[in-house]
Amino acid sequence: MKLYEFEGADLLEKYGIPVPPRQIISSLKEQVAVSLPVVLKAQVLSGDRKKAGGILFADTQAELSKNLKKLLGKNISGEKVEKVLVEERIASVAEYYISFSFSGTLRSPVLALSTSGGSGIHEADIYPIDMLVPLKPTFLKQSLLKSKFSAEDIKPLCEIIFNLWKLFTEEKTVLAEINPLLKTAEGSFFACDAKIDYGKRRAVEKMDGDIAVIASGGGASLVNMDALLEAGGHPANYAEYSGNPPKEVVEKITNEVLSRSGIKACWVVGGTASFTDIYETMKGFTEGLKKVSPKPNFPFVIRRDGPRTKEAQEFLKDFAKKEGFDFHIYGSETPMIDTAKIVVKLAYRKRKK
Repeated sequence: MKLYEFEGADLLEKYGIPVPPRQIISSLKEQVAVSLPVVLKAQVLSGDRKKAGGILFADTQAELSKNLKKLLGKNISGEKVEKVLVEERIASVAEYYISFSFSGTLRSPVLALSTSGGSGIHEADIYPIDMLVPLKPTFLKQSLLKSKFSAEDIKPLCEIIFNLWKLFTEEKTVLAEINPLLKTAEGSFFACDAKIDYGKRRAVEKMDGDIAVIASGGGASLVNMDALLEAGGHPANYAEYSGNPPKEVVEKITNEVLSRSGIKACWVVGGTASFTDIYETMKGFTEGLKKVSPKPNFPFVIRRDGPRTKEAQEFLKDFAKKEGFDFHIYGSETPMIDTAKIVVKLAYRKRKK
């Protein structure tokens, strides 16, 4: 289960992590009490929110009213905006990235750090954590220094990171992410976006359609299923993996999903991941595909983005050419819902006999 940003902000505040003054708005009739200037953020679970126009700014009351009207009811990647987070805009001198997550490859929690946080981050320094040893300040300090954080930031950041670790472990989440963590000119810090994920669904649920679906990201997966149905597609299943699973998990899901008869196309889809290894998961996908018998001759539409995307795309192109599969490969330049339309068109196109 993933939390909306406003729910994540409440949880961060509960664990002593500073967040800006904020208010959730669900109706144009509500009075905004947050002081201007503000940031208005559409509350959706799908990714690429900023690119889709889901984050707006307001310096005046007139801009605030205008932009609230723009966002409430807006459709973002197939998800209707029913709530908008109005947050005091923080003037910053730096944007950082901090998260705890589980690594399927390392089989352990990892701390991820970057001095270049904010929209579009794809890389961070990864520090594995030994669960048998209590998290120590020296580990946090050394990690921050290795990641080129300034010495003056070490003490306050250690406190924030330790509180995020408490949230991660005590709430039993699989992802606790702050991006960005803003630093002000006065040296204060504010968590200005939160992603909290409580668990991973890796089951396959059979349906009556003919388009196989292998999705990543709980919230995005549900939105994508709606987009597929709206495009006229008939899903053969619901299958979703989240977090950073080992390739064996993706291999198993792929084999199970594609071993059914009557499949006309396969849609492998996910938003922009922060630390899911796209190359590793696509290796798992192809390993599972090789085990499917008889060999699939239908089209595959693959839309993924995140760490090692370019490497994954080159691998998929070479694999398709060598093994004779019909792959249609897309990245962040193509919205997920657009690839829903593409897979439907390919699945139901008239084929020459």
